[in-house]
Amino acid sequence: MLTSDEVERLKEAITATIAVPIVGSIEDYSWEAIFHYVKKIPLSDPISGRTKLLHDAVDIRTKTGWSLKTIQLSNLNPGFTFQFVIQRADVVTKASTLGFPGLTVDSPPSTLGEAIIEHWNQKLIQDCNLQGVTNSYEGILCKKKNAIDYVYAEYPLTPLDPAQFAWNWSINRSTGKAGKGLQGTVNGKLTLIWYKNQKQLFKVQTIPEQPIRITIERNRLTPDEYVNAILSTLQQKLNSR
Repeated sequence: MLTSDEVERLKEAITATIAVPIVGSIEDYSWEAIFHYVKKIPLSDPISGRTKLLHDAVDIRTKTGWSLKTIQLSNLNPGFTFQFVIQRADVVTKASTLGFPGLTVDSPPSTLGEAIIEHWNQKLIQDCNLQGVTNSYEGILCKKKNAIDYVYAEYPLTPLDPAQFAWNWSINRSTGKAGKGLQGTVNGKLTLIWYKNQKQLFKVQTIPEQPIRITIERNRLTPDEYVNAILSTLQQKLNSR
C-alpha cells in the first residue's frame, strides 16, 4: 500500500491533473503517469511505444509491479463491489496451446473455467518473468463523477487455483435461459466473469474496509493560464541547460 508521503503525493498529483483544462477525467495513461510520480519511479515517454505487458508500473529496486486501472463508481464505501476487464481471453482459439484441445463455448462450464484460469495464470507468470517482478499488484483508482472524491485500492496478484472455483453460466432474466457470461465463484462469492462474445475476462473486486480516501478541491485553470504556465516552465528548463 501507499506510505503517508505517497498518499500526499497522490493527492497533489490528482489535484494538478484535474486542474488541467484539457483533461476531463483521470484515465489510463494519466493514472499511469500519476502513479509513477507517487512512487518516484521513472516514467517512459509514450512516443517510444506502449507494451501490452501486465504491469503498467514497475519499481526495479523492489521488483514490484502494478497493473493500473481506473473506474468510475457511484459508491466508494467499503464493501461495494465492482467489475473491470483484466484480459482479453479467447480461450477457444487458443484451446490447444492451453492444454484443452477440442474446447468450445459449449464445453462444460467447469472445463471452460479451467481454460480461462490457465490463460490468465500464463499471462501473469510470463509477464512477471519478463518484467522482473516478484511482487505483483492491481492498483485501482476508483473515482466519482464529480472528480472530487477518490479511493485507491491495492490487491495482490497471484496465480489462481482452479480447484477453488465453481463455474456456471449466468441466467438471462428475459428468457430464463443461459446468458452470455460465464461466472466463476469462490466459496459462493462472484470472482470472475468471462463473456463468450467479446472474449473478455472481468474480475470482481470489493472496496476494502480501510481504503485510501482522497478528496480534493476542484480548481480548473483556464486554457490561457495552463498554456502560459507550461511555456514558462519549459523556458526555465531551457535556460537552465
